Amino acid sequence: MQTDNPASKITGFYRLALAGITALAIGALIYTIYGENTESGAIEAPRVLRIGVLPDQNPEILKQRFEPILKYLSEKLRLPCELLVPESYQDLLVLFHERKIDLAYFGGYSYVKARQDDRAIPLVMRRVDTRFTSLLIVNASSPLQNLESLENRSFAFGSNLSTSGHLMPRYFLQQRNIAPESFFGSVQYSGAHDKTAYWVRDGVVDAGAVNATTLRSMLDKNLIGRNEIRILWETPPYADYVWAIQPQFGENFRARVRDAFLQLSPENADHDIVLRSLNAIGYIPADPDLFIPLASIARETDARLAAGNAN
Repeated sequence: MQTDNPASKITGFYRLALAGITALAIGALIYTIYGENTESGAIEAPRVLRIGVLPDQNPEILKQRFEPILKYLSEKLRLPCELLVPESYQDLLVLFHERKIDLAYFGGYSYVKARQDDRAIPLVMRRVDTRFTSLLIVNASSPLQNLESLENRSFAFGSNLSTSGHLMPRYFLQQRNIAPESFFGSVQYSGAHDKTAYWVRDGVVDAGAVNATTLRSMLDKNLIGRNEIRILWETPPYADYVWAIQPQFGENFRARVRDAFLQLSPENADHDIVLRSLNAIGYIPADPDLFIPLASIARETDARLAAGNAN
């Protein structure tokens, strides 16, 4: 398995208004949805914490996966929690923009967009998210043995807004002078990591890029057989997933949510269930600086793809 040194851009990744009755009506509506406002105008706490997550796996699997953290947060914060699984990565961003989601589980790529467009505030991330990787996989019976052998073969990314399923694999391939649209025989987007893995297993595509943690979890849970796929290459590390909250909430509530995550400990049996469901051993405060190189890569990639030039 190759683990090339990151390009120079990746090096240092981790150092690095209405009046009168109308106003009253609007105020009443905001109170109904969110609760009291602070003196500064920030919303102190919602009536219901609406949590949105990336639809990077089958929705039923996601509902099972996030059920423990919803239960934990509901008890810890003493307010109801509601899970929303959007139909796509773009839908998650739209829902956050429209403030129909209060707390979101973003990938790095979607986070930088939410930060840029809607001032999303990062709270926590797993330790693994500070040095995340992607895997390029092939069918276990495939004769393909290295990246060069993928020339003219069919290839699948996940969602076009996926960090680990698209943005960073594309970036690192380009660092090796592999421009996907001209190098591969065809490029497809599956929309989800598990779907990419199944496409490779079933021969829909010759190879694909997947989230390393998701694939390993699928293998551990026998959702895909170890004798069905093979890891061809692993990317260098980069920053990825992060829990982020709407900027209108006051610091007190943001701190309560952040601390609820930080207090999760694998030494507590109940907490361990929550952590295991999230493929985590614990949480740390999110460091916004980790996403600066990612934001730069995202801008460059968006511009290149918009221009129709992947070279």
